[in-house]
Amino acid sequence: MRARLAIGCIATVAVADYVIERVELPWLAVGLFDEPAHLATGCLLGGPDPLFLAGSLLPDVDHVPLAFQDPQPGDPRPLLWPLTGRELRIPYAAYAAALVAAAALRSTGRAPRRPGSGSWRAGRAAAATGSA
Repeated sequence: MRARLAIGCIATVAVADYVIERVELPWLAVGLFDEPAHLATGCLLGGPDPLFLAGSLLPDVDHVPLAFQDPQPGDPRPLLWPLTGRELRIPYAAYAAALVAAAALRSTGRAPRRPGSGSWRAGRAAAATGSA
């Protein structure tokens, strides 16, 4: 089941990236691909924790004011806005490699666990006793 979830997340992100980059869509229609990709990325990086998944969507709250300004796909929006207006980009290959690595970890059950979860505490205890 874990492998299927990881593959599904990678497929969701890949399809969204392909469509957003290659198909001209109205700005609001882009969200139909963008938001599931955010959820899939959140699931790969943080698992199915509802708070983590909500956090993967909350950064897009800054899109709301744009809806009233006739935005177009590709309009520049600084990644770290409002902290800085500086543009930050990473090569797509690095981004894709990071997602594939996260999917591999998620599918094998070796994905990072969040502090406070029972499985995280059990993993730390096993590591401390050398039984991990």
